[in-house]
Amino acid sequence: MDDDSSFHGGYWKQNLYLLQEKAPKPKAVLCKHRIVNKQPFYGSEYHGLIERTDAEEMLREVGEGAYLVRASKRSADAFTLCMFFDGNVLNYKLYFDNEIGSHYVGEKRFETLDLLVADGLISMYVDKHASDYIRKMADEAIYEHSPYSQYHRHAEQLQKAKAPIARCHNFVPYTWKMPHYCDYCRNFLWGLVQQGVRCGDCGFAAHKKCSDHARHDCVPEAKYVKRMFAVDLTTLCIAHSVRIPPVFIKCINEVERRGLNVEGIYRVSGSHDQMERLRRQFDMGQNVDLSLVEDIHTVAGLLKMYLRLLPQQLVPFSVFRSLLGAYSSTRIARERIKCCRKALEDLNECNAYTLNYLLLHLQKVSQNCSENKMSAENLATIFSPTIFCTGSTPSLPQQQHMLLRFLITTPSIVPYV
Repeated sequence: MDDDSSFHGGYWKQNLYLLQEKAPKPKAVLCKHRIVNKQPFYGSEYHGLIERTDAEEMLREVGEGAYLVRASKRSADAFTLCMFFDGNVLNYKLYFDNEIGSHYVGEKRFETLDLLVADGLISMYVDKHASDYIRKMADEAIYEHSPYSQYHRHAEQLQKAKAPIARCHNFVPYTWKMPHYCDYCRNFLWGLVQQGVRCGDCGFAAHKKCSDHARHDCVPEAKYVKRMFAVDLTTLCIAHSVRIPPVFIKCINEVERRGLNVEGIYRVSGSHDQMERLRRQFDMGQNVDLSLVEDIHTVAGLLKMYLRLLPQQLVPFSVFRSLLGAYSSTRIARERIKCCRKALEDLNECNAYTLNYLLLHLQKVSQNCSENKMSAENLATIFSPTIFCTGSTPSLPQQQHMLLRFLITTPSIVPYV
């Protein structure tokens, strides 16, 4: 392959794409006689129990890209994929996943055998002609020149925003239907399925090797983070440009509008089925009007469900441990408030704003306890298990309840909000 100087003609580097286009195309070598007891997931490319030398002869006769499937002599119900590439016959143990109906040799899964072979031929052809370049392309890429880095630097300049919080990408294997390029090294993502990985929060696309070099600069976007429930709090807030999750605000506003004087608010259970329907509507991006929900206990229950489904609780273990230590360190009120505020400084911005919003709400609820029968102590008992992450060896429930009661009854306890 040409050296890297050949890549300076454009923003995206086209050579790997051109190599993929030149890769041999799959050619199934069809069996000309009937096979008894053939597996239903194989077609005419299956030749049954034939000699290895016979398979090689047929493949060489057809030429580059030829393939067939034969039964294995070594074990029953085992199959071998035979391919002809670069003048050599290659043999692979072939599998079929009955649950999802797909063929595979390695990690990738394919709907058809022809697609599997085509992808394999591309990978081998690209590796043959560009192995040295592939080996060094991630190491030699200049990240500041990458599309992802430039795009977000430009966005920050337009918004005059501060540098983003250091945040890991959420990479998962991904299949692109159209030609796609790596947002790290700018090279083509070759192959037909699972060509690389994509961040589920911001869409950053990369070769698997390149993803290992990516910086912790993920900036989630709403078009990728569509769900509201069971999503990391900071991810959701960055993606939707908010400080507090919208569903959180909607639930609290509705409870304050018509539930502050309702007896047993947050203690009495609402309709689980209706809560599930509301959750699905929020996750689908629908404009949910909670004023149409007749039972306010269902709205209150939805708020508790939101907290319960967070991947990481509102107060993470490290902060909870410091907070509990600060609370227990002294009985002098002024010193206790000072120490607890110090511990809460370790909360990230989204968690701090959301916690503060919840505490202010619970203060309002407790102030109406003569009617709703929900004191700060009652509310602390209900909410502390879902707010605090107490680690693998949980603290005594009474400690959690006392700590949350203290937070509810102490105005402006969360700093910098």
